[in-house]
Amino acid sequence: MKYALIDIGSNSIRLNVYNKDNIQKEVFSKKYMAGLAGLVEDGKLSDKGIKKLMKVLSAQKMLLDYLPIDEIYVFASASLRNVDNGKEIVKKVKKELDLNIDLISADDEAFYGAEGMKMAYDFDDYYTIDIGGGSAELCYLKNKEIKDMAFLKAGSLSLFRDYVENTIPSVREYDEMINAIDKMLAENVSTYKCTKLVASGGTARALGNIFEELYDSDDKEYTIDDVKNYIYEMIDRNKKIIRTTVMVVPERLHSIVPGAIMLYRLLKHLGIEKVNVSKLGVREGYLKDKIIKE
Repeated sequence: MKYALIDIGSNSIRLNVYNKDNIQKEVFSKKYMAGLAGLVEDGKLSDKGIKKLMKVLSAQKMLLDYLPIDEIYVFASASLRNVDNGKEIVKKVKKELDLNIDLISADDEAFYGAEGMKMAYDFDDYYTIDIGGGSAELCYLKNKEIKDMAFLKAGSLSLFRDYVENTIPSVREYDEMINAIDKMLAENVSTYKCTKLVASGGTARALGNIFEELYDSDDKEYTIDDVKNYIYEMIDRNKKIIRTTVMVVPERLHSIVPGAIMLYRLLKHLGIEKVNVSKLGVREGYLKDKIIKE
C-alpha cells in the first residue's frame, strides 16, 4: 500500500510517496519551490500566489495519476494558516482540483514535527525545532513526551520578505532581524536545563548540506559556531561561502541567512551548542498519525 503526501509549505511544496510499512523513507520525492510567504499582500495570499499554488498542485496531481497510489493526503501549515484567505483557497482547490487540504493548526504542526523527529532520535531530554518559510515550531520533550510547545510567527522566507532589501542581508538588516527574533523568543520560548536540540525543516537541512560541502563534515550535526560563522561570512560577502551556497542550495540563496539567524538566536536563547539534524519531520509525523487513526 502506498501513500502520497503533499506538504504545502511557505517556501516549497513537496510531494512524497511512502510505503505503508516504512514511512521513514520516501520511495519518491519531488520538491517545487513556490515561495508563497513572499507572495502575501495585505495579509492575503496574492492572486499571483494563488495561481502559482494551483499550478503546482495541478502538476502534482497529474503526476500522481501515473503512480500506483492508494491514498492521497494534502496538508498546509503556516503557508495558508497565516493568511486571511486561507479557507477560501482550500475551497477553491477542492472545487477545481478535487484535493482536500487539511489546514493544520500551529499545535498540530509542532506535534507532527516532534513525532517525526522522535522516529529519528531517541534522546530522553531535548528540544525539537522546525524552521519553515513562514513560521517556526518548538517542542520540549522529556521521556519521549511533549512537555511544552512554542510558536514563532516568522520563518526564513517571511524574515527575508520583511527585513531584507537585496539577496543577502546587510549588517543593519541583520541587527533588525536579531532584535525581532530575540523579542519573539523572550515572549514565547521557555528555557529548560537541556543540552540537545533536534532540528528539521529546509533551513536546518540546507545548512547541514552546506557545511558538509565546505568542511567535509557530517551533515547530520553542526555547532552554534558553525552557524554564526556562516552568517558572518555571508554578510561579509565571502565569495567562497556564497559560491558554495549557490552550488548546494541555489533556490535558498535569499532565505538561508534569515533562517540561519533564527536558528542561531534560538541556540543562544536555549544555551545549546550543537544541532542534530533530522531528515524526518512534520510530513512523517503527520502520516504516522493518519495511519494510526486508520
